[in-house]
Amino acid sequence: MLQPLKYYKTYKRLGRYRQVIFVLAKYGFDDIVERIGPDIISRRLLKRRGKKKAEQPTAERIRFALTELGPTFVKFGQLLSTRPDVVPEEYVAELEKLQDNVEPFPIEDVKRIFLLELGKDPESLFTRFEENPIASASIAQVHRATLPDGTRVAVKIQRPRIRNIIETDLEILQELATMFERHIPEARWYQPNKLVDQFSSTIRRELDFIAEAHAAERFRLNFEHIDTFFVPAVHWDFISEKILTIDYIDGVKITNLEEIEKRGYDKKAIARNGARAILKEVFEDRFFHGDPHPGNFFVMENSVIGAVDFGIVGRLDEDTAEHLSMLLYAIVNRDVEKAVQVFKLLNVLEDDTDIALLKYDLMDFVDRYYGLPLEKIDAQKAISDLLRVLRRHRIILPVNLATMGRMLLVSAGVGQMLDPKFDMIEEAKPFIESFMYRRFDPRRQMREVMNLFDRLKMTVKMLPEDLEDIVRKLKKGKMLVQIHHEGLNKFILEMDRSSNRLTFGMIVAALIIGSSLVMQLDRGPMLFGFSIFGVLGYLFAGVIGLWLVIAILRSGKI
Repeated sequence: MLQPLKYYKTYKRLGRYRQVIFVLAKYGFDDIVERIGPDIISRRLLKRRGKKKAEQPTAERIRFALTELGPTFVKFGQLLSTRPDVVPEEYVAELEKLQDNVEPFPIEDVKRIFLLELGKDPESLFTRFEENPIASASIAQVHRATLPDGTRVAVKIQRPRIRNIIETDLEILQELATMFERHIPEARWYQPNKLVDQFSSTIRRELDFIAEAHAAERFRLNFEHIDTFFVPAVHWDFISEKILTIDYIDGVKITNLEEIEKRGYDKKAIARNGARAILKEVFEDRFFHGDPHPGNFFVMENSVIGAVDFGIVGRLDEDTAEHLSMLLYAIVNRDVEKAVQVFKLLNVLEDDTDIALLKYDLMDFVDRYYGLPLEKIDAQKAISDLLRVLRRHRIILPVNLATMGRMLLVSAGVGQMLDPKFDMIEEAKPFIESFMYRRFDPRRQMREVMNLFDRLKMTVKMLPEDLEDIVRKLKKGKMLVQIHHEGLNKFILEMDRSSNRLTFGMIVAALIIGSSLVMQLDRGPMLFGFSIFGVLGYLFAGVIGLWLVIAILRSGKI
């Protein structure tokens, strides 16, 4: 059953929970409904609802169910589509089709949000503001406008009350993840609670347009001297947590091949420029676009690529970058032992992971591509094969590495769509070599040595104070020692049972002895010449004794 502390919230959202269960049943997920449904809805009520036959593929039915459940669930599905280390290829391909296009909200709400956030209506702030949005999604919609200085901009406005709606759905998703882990053991390795936590953090960040503006500015600085990749400028005087104003990009979606050809753009140059920009983000800047969706990239004049939507970003911290470099080095040198060590450092291996089988699969993967000319290697297939190995061994990558892998996978796919002869491996080679050689840069090694020395010096400096603190707590009796046991629950339970049986045995013995003494006194009410109290004592002792014997026999332990 649901945890008592969460019962009240669950009761308030019972209607939404029922809707989720009914939608799952409707699309043929009877096994899941049977296992988690009783927590929030009766089986009798569930059986009254009709369900569709499970004739369509499972991945397709999941997409339909998420679409029917609304924007938050759609975005959760979109997040799962960016986790090919967790979700198989056929599910990723289906979840990528999820669209969160929704009806735009009225211009009256737009004006009200402007007044609340910036103190003026859009007509007062812009010389021109188009009332009809050019795009409308689950979190925000976008309007074209013109600044007083003549700059054309795109204004992103957050939907009214969307924060409350999302927070409610996030709580429901968290409860559902807990139910999945509780009732469906085979789903636990997917770590549904962890995935929902990551999704919650991601979507809450998307709701903060000021944070998105800072991310856009950082991207713009990173590409300040790159003329093949355009990041729109942020206009800070027209920004709040719910309003974002950036330069308008007049371009063609990178997947609109017909329009690209019509305008005479160079598709080979577009593929090369896009790949190099993404490789720069990942391997040089370590700060990359976290929403790898082709719809966020546009082709402009001279084959320049423009990027939008910086609400989700990925980062490679120093430790993760070091581990990634070690993993790439191990794969290039066919050192599977080293690769397994990196997985251990990343803390992504389960206790029951078959290390020998993992090494065999990694060696099989490496041998499949080792020695082949770069032009013979399909980057998309190589990355997919590696991710398949990870899924087989239930290795779930840190979210930043998973996002990075997805970015490279999408980039390779779009590049080959634009130019069938596009070679992602060849484009990536100089970036990866530079990234790996950076590990051995003497200046970097010296910085690491100095950092280690500083930490060691600080530890030695703090040691006397820490020891004094421990002694002081010992003297005052404030030192708390916690002992965590493994496997003692069963022993404790058996001890409780044994002590209970011993107590009952002593009670039975005391009743027999007491009843015998009463019989000898020949006092009180008599029955057939025997004391009634003595007889009742014997009967009571007999019932308890018989119950105790039956309990011992049923336990199989005499």
